[in-house]
Amino acid sequence: MRIQVLGLCRFSMLVENAFQTTGSDLQRNREILYDPRRLDQRLRYFENLCLSTLLWQTDPDFTLILATSDDLPQPWLDRLRAIAEAVPQIRLEQVAPGKHGQICQRLLERHTEPGADVVAQFRMDDDDAVACDYVARLRSDHRLIAPLMAEAGRVAVDYSHGLSMHHAAGGGFTFHGVRARMWVPALAMYFQGSSPGSIMNYRHDRIWQMLTSINLPAPIMWIRSFHASNDSPDQPRLGRELYEIDQTQLDKVMWNRFRLDPRELTGALTAPEGVGAP
Repeated sequence: MRIQVLGLCRFSMLVENAFQTTGSDLQRNREILYDPRRLDQRLRYFENLCLSTLLWQTDPDFTLILATSDDLPQPWLDRLRAIAEAVPQIRLEQVAPGKHGQICQRLLERHTEPGADVVAQFRMDDDDAVACDYVARLRSDHRLIAPLMAEAGRVAVDYSHGLSMHHAAGGGFTFHGVRARMWVPALAMYFQGSSPGSIMNYRHDRIWQMLTSINLPAPIMWIRSFHASNDSPDQPRLGRELYEIDQTQLDKVMWNRFRLDPRELTGALTAPEGVGAP
């Protein structure tokens, strides 16, 4: 059986009314998305957090669609192109403004393997990360999903245990352990290969209301970051539990699950311009 693992990451993709911080005015959206300070921060997170953990995947057989705008300015466009050329799993796609759901559906359909029996789709933000065995787990955990797919067709799996990383406005980072329902990092949906859909057509926090889903609460599977340019602010939510994690525990978890050193990571995220990128 061929299980394709297919992800989508949007990097400053210009659309209408799809995000909380942008609206229907495309020119205003450009001003927000293409602010040089914002783009620099987003690329730092993508290179040092998101991309880094993808490069360490124990199962390298996956595809990540990196979707951005057709007028993304330089030098950020060339840096994304360089990443896509260097990382065989990444497919850079530049898209014209349009309806968010339709764009994402089209991209996912374009990169779905015709011969795949099952497509495990995931979505990730450019400032989040998944554990280094995430792709391997998506394949191995299909054994749990298969009986449900036979009945329901589409099934979601929620890896609900992770870490939060907060970058304070005045500087400095704090980390917490988190147990949360249906957060974006590591959330996945399984589709039959003959009838692929799009994970992006579902609000991640409401998937459990619309589709058959299972929760897998261990091990730690993701990092979600919070900082000044987040679209979704960090607010108390139902189904979320934070717990303290000391430096020794953090160092161990970050290395064992993500192959990251928290001090090196936070240093790269705050280094002077031109310093700290891989």
